[in-house]
Amino acid sequence: MTYPSDFEGFGNAFLEAVYYRKPILVNTYSIYRIDIQPKGFSTIEIDGYVTEKAVRKTKKILKDAALREKMVNDNYKIATQYYSYSVLQQKLMNLMLPSN
Repeated sequence: MTYPSDFEGFGNAFLEAVYYRKPILVNTYSIYRIDIQPKGFSTIEIDGYVTEKAVRKTKKILKDAALREKMVNDNYKIATQYYSYSVLQQKLMNLMLPSN
């Protein structure tokens, strides 16, 4: 899955790719750098243009099934830790509970 946007909101398409267990090539737009990248997702990153390094990494991920599986499964685990419905539910409950 390629995600070459220069500007995006939070990254719903990014999370959809993660939950569908697809490898991701992402342009490191500002919201990604601030809110998503620090979580430790494994992606192929570009910064405005495609580099030889990104091409090599993409080819390697596409050819190596075990490496690709590790990448997408690790990303899925990170997403469930930070962006799952149970995390959302807990955060909403914390907002709705009266504070003393």
